[in-house]
Amino acid sequence: MRIGLIAAIRCSADGTLRASLPLAGRSVLAWQASLLTSLGTERVLCLTDSSGANADIIAVQQAIEAEGQQFHALKGFAALPALVRAEDELIVVLDGLVPDPGLVRAVLGAGGTNGSGFKRVVATLPADHPLAASHPEDFERIDAARHWAGVLAMRGAAVQHLADFPDDADATSLLLRLALQAGTPCTQLAARELVPESWMLADSPAAVARHGTALIASAASPTDWYAPGLTLASTLVRALVPRGFGQGAPVVGGTGFALLLAAVLIAAFGPAAAGLGLAIIGAFLVQVAQAFATLGARLRGEVTDGSSIRAVGVAVDVLASAASWFALVPWPQWQPLGVLGPVVIALARLVARAPGTRLGAAASDRVCLLLLLTLSAFFGLLPETLACLSLGLLAALLLRSGPD
Repeated sequence: MRIGLIAAIRCSADGTLRASLPLAGRSVLAWQASLLTSLGTERVLCLTDSSGANADIIAVQQAIEAEGQQFHALKGFAALPALVRAEDELIVVLDGLVPDPGLVRAVLGAGGTNGSGFKRVVATLPADHPLAASHPEDFERIDAARHWAGVLAMRGAAVQHLADFPDDADATSLLLRLALQAGTPCTQLAARELVPESWMLADSPAAVARHGTALIASAASPTDWYAPGLTLASTLVRALVPRGFGQGAPVVGGTGFALLLAAVLIAAFGPAAAGLGLAIIGAFLVQVAQAFATLGARLRGEVTDGSSIRAVGVAVDVLASAASWFALVPWPQWQPLGVLGPVVIALARLVARAPGTRLGAAASDRVCLLLLLTLSAFFGLLPETLACLSLGLLAALLLRSGPD
């Protein structure tokens, strides 16, 4: 069994528990647990000296157990020999360290996302590195030229020797010494790899906040003001993620779809402009939820599921088409002119399939399209606007396709 070990014991410069510092919407401990699970660990152990329940530890435990893996919070290391068998593999991450997952996989020789190709190793850094100089108690000295870099992978057999040490000893330091005594090879990281962007120690809230901002900026979708609605949704998400609002993305998306359904009913039985206006809010909320999901997946290093994103987009367009249909032809009337609304939405989807173009970006923004239709309905120009839009979008498709 592959087992991961993290800790929630040491505090930052202001006295806050390192593991509890917020980093891009999640705690440092959650980032460490995510790293371990990405390396294929089946059990995650967390050392803590707190007798009370820690909300961040409980949240991590619930997330890991929801994925079918095991999590144990341990006060002291007395139980470690019983939880780690001799044939197990143990990965240890320093308390408060958030390394780049790709770099850790390279250090451990772990190919792929499931941690295959695992090897036992102690990651080290040069003795003159700033991390070793500023935090010698964290990045412990191994010899005259090297310090521990905060990550190691070892055989479980050496863990059994922890029973020979007093309970008040530093478990992480002991495991490092036991791994070295067992002959675990060392791998020195290059100076270009040990930079705050890829090897961050949560030694202060300011440092964690800066790192979180950099993570979000690197993972966020590029802004394109030819699609103002999408850009505003992305900008809002980038501002809310550091505050942990990403957990509410399903609620935001569900509210958006509820408003779109209400918009269809209002357009069918009430004022057309009111129905389309409500559809604007619903579509924007769905865009916000999608931006949350996409950004969150990129931050976690997960591959975005394109099929689910397309399915959500189709559902939004179906409801927007229904709202525009009934805005033009209220229920229970029937007029062929009502198809103009769905035709415009469908043509906009086709035009949006040209990525990287200004027209494609504008056509992909359903919020702006619904805003235009709402204003047209308010001034009594909805049929004319839909007719002009359908002709313009059709012309764009014909010009893009080129000569036969």
